[in-house]
Amino acid sequence: MGEQKEVSQPEACGAPVVAITMRYRGKERTADIPLSSAEIEVLALEATSRDLAIAELLGQILVAAINKDMIHKMLGD
Repeated sequence: MGEQKEVSQPEACGAPVVAITMRYRGKERTADIPLSSAEIEVLALEATSRDLAIAELLGQILVAAINKDMIHKMLGD
C-alpha cells in the first residue's frame, strides 16, 4: 500500500486554510496559509475571470512568486 500522510484540517469554526507542500532535493515542507472569506471571494472571482479553478490560479500565483524570488516572503520565512 502507498504511503499515507496526515493532512491537517482547519477547525470547523476556523478560517479556511490553503496547505502548500513543497518538495526539493528530498526535503518536504508544508506551509498553511489561512484565508478570510473575502480573500477566497477575490480568488474565486479572479479564477472565474481567467476561466480557471481556484487551485489552478493558486498554482500560477506560486509559480510567479518562485520566478520572482518572492516565495520566502509569501511563506513568512
